[in-house]
Amino acid sequence: MFPPTPSDISQNDTELLKEQQSLLQLQEVAEARYTECVAQKARREAEAKAKEEAKKWRIAEKKKKLEYIQQL
Repeated sequence: MFPPTPSDISQNDTELLKEQQSLLQLQEVAEARYTECVAQKARREAEAKAKEEAKKWRIAEKKKKLEYIQQL
């Protein structure tokens, strides 16, 4: 076997660099997607909590009105 020539080494390095860049891009895309999913989950949870709080307020207001009417 002959030792690799400098041009072979350079070509191998270039291919490895391209592969690494592709992997980094995939990792960035995956991290962005994960962050997006986490943010969507947080928004859904916040919206559900806000709806529940609004429902509690409506029930409390109805109870107050009912108590007021019963006092008349």
